[in-house]
Amino acid sequence: MEPNRFSGQVAVVTGGGSGMGAAIALRLAAEGATVVIAGRDSGKLEQTAGQAPEGSTIVARAADVRDEAAVAELIDGTVASYGRLDVLVNCAGVSDVGLFEDLAASTWHDIMAVNASAVFHTAKAAIPHLKRTRGNIVTIGSSNALRNNYGQAAYGAAKSAAESLSASIAIEHAAHGVRSNTVHPGFIFPTGMTGPIADLPGDVLDIYRSHIPMRRTGTPEEIAAVVAFLASSEASYVTGATVTVDGGLNQVMHLPPTATPRPLAPGA
Repeated sequence: MEPNRFSGQVAVVTGGGSGMGAAIALRLAAEGATVVIAGRDSGKLEQTAGQAPEGSTIVARAADVRDEAAVAELIDGTVASYGRLDVLVNCAGVSDVGLFEDLAASTWHDIMAVNASAVFHTAKAAIPHLKRTRGNIVTIGSSNALRNNYGQAAYGAAKSAAESLSASIAIEHAAHGVRSNTVHPGFIFPTGMTGPIADLPGDVLDIYRSHIPMRRTGTPEEIAAVVAFLASSEASYVTGATVTVDGGLNQVMHLPPTATPRPLAPGA
C-alpha cells in the first residue's frame, strides 16, 4: 500500500456504511484522502467513520442516492467543505433474489434506481468538479452484468446499465482529463448482500465456493485494492475499462445454489 497516493485529495464513496463501500473508504483514507461516505443508514456510516485510520479523515453524510437533489447537495457540499473533488466511487447497491415471473415492478424500479440511476445522478453532479482536478469515477458493477444468473434479472440489468453509462462517461470526458472505470466484483463475502447466506441452512456457502475456480470468496478489501489502483495516478491511462475481480467466476456458467442435474424428458 502506498501511504500517500491520495494525499491532498478528496473522495466521495456512496454505499460507504458497510461491505465493499466501507473497505474502499478505509483504503482511500489510509492512503491520504479525505473521504466523504454517503448512504441511507446514518448508524452504519458513523461506524465506518469511527474506524478511520489514525491521522485520516472519513466524514459521514446521510443521503439517498435515488434522490437527484440529495446527491447534488452531497457532491456540492463536499466541494464547499473541502475545496475540491478528485475521486467518486459509486458503490451503493441493492438486490433482491427472485425469479422474473415474481419480480414486482416496484422492486425493478428500486433496484434500477439504486444501481443505475444513482450513477447518473452522482456523475452529473461530480463531473464539473472532476474536470477542475482531472479526477475520476470508479463504479462498482457486478459479475452479474457479465453472465446472467438465476433470480437476479433486475440486478444484472441494472449493473449492465451502470457499466455502459460508465463507459459513455469515459469516452465523452477523456479529453477533459476525467477518467471513468468499472469494477465487477464476483462473490464477495461478507457484505450486506452476501452476509445473510451464511445463515441459510445447509452448505449453501460451500456450494458457492466450490463453483468459483479459486475455490473461495473474495473480500471487500480485495475490491478496495483494485478501486484504489484505478482511482490513483498509477492508472492515468486507464479509462473506459472494466476490471473483473471474481476469482475466475465470469469464465464459468452460473448455476442456482440448489441446481441438480435432471434427466432429459423422453424425446428431448
